[in-house]
Amino acid sequence: LGEPSVGPLNGKQLEFLDHVRQSSDALRALIDDILDLASIDAGAMALDLGEVDVRATLEAVGEAVRDLLAERQVSLHIDAPAEIGAFTADRRRVRQILFNLLSNAIAVSPPQGVVTLSARRAEGALSVEVRDQGPGIAGEIAGKVFERFETHGAGAERGGVGLGLSLVRSFMELHGGSVSLGTAEGGGALAVCRFPLAAARRDEAAE
Repeated sequence: LGEPSVGPLNGKQLEFLDHVRQSSDALRALIDDILDLASIDAGAMALDLGEVDVRATLEAVGEAVRDLLAERQVSLHIDAPAEIGAFTADRRRVRQILFNLLSNAIAVSPPQGVVTLSARRAEGALSVEVRDQGPGIAGEIAGKVFERFETHGAGAERGGVGLGLSLVRSFMELHGGSVSLGTAEGGGALAVCRFPLAAARRDEAAE
C-alpha cells in the first residue's frame, strides 16, 4: 500500500498503514523473543564473542530507540567516559539486552522525562545502568520482573507479554553476568547489568 504505484493515500489510510506496520514489527519481535528463549532452554544458544566497543554500542542502541523516544516525548542521556574502551561479549546480544531495558524504561517514563544510559568499569566488571523517571518498581514485584510473561507498571500499556526482561536475564547469565532492577534513589527504576571483564577471556584460554 505504501508503494507509489498504488496511488496517494488519504490520512485515514496512512494511519491504518502505520498501525499495520507497528503491529507487524511487534509480532516479529515477539516471534524472535520466543525463538531465542526456546534456543536457550534447549541449551543451543551459543554466544558469538568478540570485542564490543562500549561507547559505540550505547550510541547504536540509542539510535535504535529514537522513534520510540519521539513517540513518548522522552529524552535519552548517554553517559560513558570517552576512554571506556571495549570488552569481550556477544555484540548482538548486548544490544538486545540494552534495547529491551531502554524500551521498558521509555515506556514507563512520563512525557518530557529523561532516560539515562550509563556505563562504568568497576571491580573487574563493566556496569551498564538504565535509569528512568517513571514510578519505580514496587517491592513486592521486584523479584518477579525477570520471570516470563510478567509485566509491571505502565510498561504493560505497550502490549508486551513479558518476555523482554526474561531474555535480558538469560543473556546476562550466558555472559556470566547479572542484572538487577529496582527503584532508584530519588525515584524511578534503575536497571544494572554487570558484565565480568575477565570471565570470557578465561573461557577462551581454557579452550
